[in-house]
Amino acid sequence: MENTNLAFSSHSDFGSDRAKAHSIEKPDSVNLTEVGGLRGARIASVISQINESFADQQFSTRVVAEKLGLSVRYVQDLLQGSGLSITDRIMELRLEKARSMLTGDRQCSLKISEVAAACGFNELSYFHRSFRRRFGASPAKFRIQSMNG
Repeated sequence: MENTNLAFSSHSDFGSDRAKAHSIEKPDSVNLTEVGGLRGARIASVISQINESFADQQFSTRVVAEKLGLSVRYVQDLLQGSGLSITDRIMELRLEKARSMLTGDRQCSLKISEVAAACGFNELSYFHRSFRRRFGASPAKFRIQSMNG
């Protein structure tokens, strides 16, 4: 079975302790690779769907459930023991992609709104709030600070 651990790092870019406070690791979380059988296979399928489609603006728990022929509640239940909900996983992946795009050389010419859309955010204001909460700076300020070293 593929590795079903989603490894998120806690970025403390620019000395922000806020990013540390939002660390994804939960001390009581279950290692999803230890789950076997049908449940383990379904968890792997759910995580695979998340990793493949998180940047799609229409992506949701419902979409995962429909693709896998499962109920929305069961999909939520599959990830419950990991300490991180499906919604939180999707958000973290989107924000990490946005951070990467804002600091990448090739994407520096993209507008903030283009980055937000490419990462799956429907609303620019929601993207700004979420990004600031996660990284302690607005996307524009984060980009400028990363360029200045």
